[in-house]
Amino acid sequence: MRMHFISRLALLLVAGFLIVASQVWTGDTLQWLFAAGGAAMILGAAADGLRATMTQRALDGLIVLLGAWTVVQAFVFSGTDLKWWSFASACALAVLSTVGLVVHELSTERVVHQLEVTSVGERPTARAT
Repeated sequence: MRMHFISRLALLLVAGFLIVASQVWTGDTLQWLFAAGGAAMILGAAADGLRATMTQRALDGLIVLLGAWTVVQAFVFSGTDLKWWSFASACALAVLSTVGLVVHELSTERVVHQLEVTSVGERPTARAT
């Protein structure tokens, strides 16, 4: 498996957790979850940022910016503002991760194996040596 796929899938799982967390927890718990989530976004995007194509590199840059924003918003906002900004950040991460997975799948080369059925007359004969 390629690093792009693994990092995007991990970021999508983080996004799913953060979406649920933004609606379940409040206060300091939500603040620290999103501070850690923002750091995870930055690390996940940086994990494969060097070897990526231009499209993947652009997505990595957006995810890094989103991760930095998530850390900042975790400490700037409080109460319902924190809840909904956190929810929006987690949804944005889910969208960017999904786009990254789709781009990866569209650009991955696949080997196609094909079985051809031929009649007896069309088969090449093997020579005994």
